[in-house]
Amino acid sequence: MSRKSLLFLLALMVIPALLFTGCPAEDDPEDEVALEDQTLPLVDEVILEREESEGAAVERLSEGELDIYAHGIEDPDLYEQILDDEEIQYELNYGSYSELALNHWGPTFEDGRFNPFYSAEIREAVNWLIDRDYIVDEYLGGMGLPRYTMLSSAFPDAEERYPDLVGEIEDYYAQDTDRAEEVITEEMEDLGAEKVDGTWHYEGDPVELTFLIRSDLDPYPEAGHYVADLFEDLGFEIVRDERTGDDASPIYTGAHPSEGEFHLYTGGWVSTTIPRDQGRTFEQMYTHRVMPWPIFDTLDEPLEEFPELDEASRRLGHGEFTTMEERRELFETMLWQANEFSPRIFVCDVAGANPYRTDVEVAADEAGGIVDPAWPYTAHKLDEDGEPQVGGTLNVAMPNVYADPFNPVEGSAFVYDNFVTNRAIGDWGQLRDPDDGLDWPLRVEEAEVYVDEDLPVERDRDWVELNFEEDEIEVPGDAWADWDAEAQEWITVDERFEEEEVTALRKSVVTYEDDIFDHPLHDGSTLSMGDFIMSMIMQFERGKEASEIFDTAYQGEFEAWLNNFRGMRIVSEDPLVIEHYSDDWYLDAEWNVTDWWPDHGTYDWSIFWHMLVPGIKADAAGDVVFSESKSDELGVEWMSYTSGESLDYLEEHFEEAAEDNYIPYEGVLGEYISEEEAEERYNNLQEFYEEREHFWVGAGPYYIKDVHPVEDMVHLKAFDEYPDPYDRWFFMTE
Repeated sequence: MSRKSLLFLLALMVIPALLFTGCPAEDDPEDEVALEDQTLPLVDEVILEREESEGAAVERLSEGELDIYAHGIEDPDLYEQILDDEEIQYELNYGSYSELALNHWGPTFEDGRFNPFYSAEIREAVNWLIDRDYIVDEYLGGMGLPRYTMLSSAFPDAEERYPDLVGEIEDYYAQDTDRAEEVITEEMEDLGAEKVDGTWHYEGDPVELTFLIRSDLDPYPEAGHYVADLFEDLGFEIVRDERTGDDASPIYTGAHPSEGEFHLYTGGWVSTTIPRDQGRTFEQMYTHRVMPWPIFDTLDEPLEEFPELDEASRRLGHGEFTTMEERRELFETMLWQANEFSPRIFVCDVAGANPYRTDVEVAADEAGGIVDPAWPYTAHKLDEDGEPQVGGTLNVAMPNVYADPFNPVEGSAFVYDNFVTNRAIGDWGQLRDPDDGLDWPLRVEEAEVYVDEDLPVERDRDWVELNFEEDEIEVPGDAWADWDAEAQEWITVDERFEEEEVTALRKSVVTYEDDIFDHPLHDGSTLSMGDFIMSMIMQFERGKEASEIFDTAYQGEFEAWLNNFRGMRIVSEDPLVIEHYSDDWYLDAEWNVTDWWPDHGTYDWSIFWHMLVPGIKADAAGDVVFSESKSDELGVEWMSYTSGESLDYLEEHFEEAAEDNYIPYEGVLGEYISEEEAEERYNNLQEFYEEREHFWVGAGPYYIKDVHPVEDMVHLKAFDEYPDPYDRWFFMTE
């Protein structure tokens, strides 16, 4: 039986606890009109709180204290409890997976302690040491599948495209304790260690390993202690540092690996939408070019030992292939070398049941569950007749809330925090479908995609026009192709490439809605051309060493993107039409649409030029900075737009900017932002800050009313000016 079939069988075993049947009650005409007049969102407010205990969450759902638990329940006993409770329904998701992250620094840390995981051979041997089947059976009760590669077991690349490659790797890395011990022993001795009375020593001292074990993440902590036992059996002394995600995250994401605060970390990830092309994810997991954390940022030197992996990862990450046969070859290289490199070892996929009350409807992604991007566009309560209810409060809980600072450039990367910052308060040019991972137009009206005729691109949605070009796609010489951070001006295609003709493998042409510049922001402003241009500038600015807000952690990701970028051009402002040219392309036509909606950062947070100004000025001054990596580098606070001492710095820089009616990057933005717009925006932001006591202005269905970091609570309010009909996206809940 295939993995996907097994997971599907799990799904068939679980029938929703309550189905609405029969004819609906006849609505009062006045009520029907009132409902038709409603816009998104239907609920008045969302109270988001932390609930670490899955058992407590299920009890609170049953009793009506909670409406949604936005987390996949993996405990088999709780799963049965959900099945038996008529007050609870659920959606299954398969996007969560666990890992062992290994500290690659070495061979010794700054204080002289030895780190065996400096050796790629020892890291690889951990694959043979652990028994993934045992972990799934013993610690997940069968609610999952063993995972030997970065590929999710239930999604296209592993299940449909390359099951033979994955199968070969599973066979090769099946548990083999003797082989693991043999490799580890040989490498330890080569590194200068020796066994004394059954215990490994280095330069006379016992080799002590610190395992940072999550206490709140299935299959951990139990599976973490199992791994610790295995290493003790091999002759290592183990310190078991068991912590919640709140306590463990600052160590894993913030500490420099040279400090040696951990040797091994029991981590977890979640794909919040269906991963249609996981070739893109190798860059994130195995290189220094995507994630801004020190444990990733320092992978550049170890990667030098794996040049084929480095090249395959980059090419897959940016579509540098032209046939599926070539893609398969890159995958084969990447999958094998990834396990040889093993800065992280994937352990298992985790099947989870996302529970919510039967009087609630909400979209849930097959991968990410209720943390899906569509949740704020679909979540609502039902009345006694099973019809959408206007008003009310949604009480939502999840295992972690406000784990790291919120800011719209490089704030918290926790999926639970992005439930708010990336989902509820932002908006999008396109919205991803939770059933198949393809996009629908949200603010975009239509799109055209042109690709080289040899590329294996397919289209599913008719809002995208797909064209295969026999001739090379020419890039206009006046398109913007780069950014001069010192002169603060665009570099055109002709200036950057200094060639007679520049071509691209892909061209995207996006046309926005006619009324796009009437789209309201949370502070009373409306979207403007300046927001789009500011977003474009930010894509380049932070990766340039001449920039006042340069960030070394962003540089690698930016330069990899720039290597394939060919240019962009504003074709028209009324209607807004944007062209994008690149050698980077995707298998799906819908994913080849580049809309340049104003967003930025690892998780594409929506940004608007005036709300960025306080952060940009504070980062440039070195008072507080956008990214955690830069915070560690400079020894200053990681910026928060919503709480803490950061607000004092942001307020100070905002007041300076407002007093001067400051227009950032004025040499370019001065053409798009008038003095009148600047004055209006600053006045609106001043009033917003005085009322809300934070600087995060969004454009989505909700705005942040209150943030309570100590209480682990976020209070969202419905944005009454959000323009879309209340039921526009309800088909995603079916």
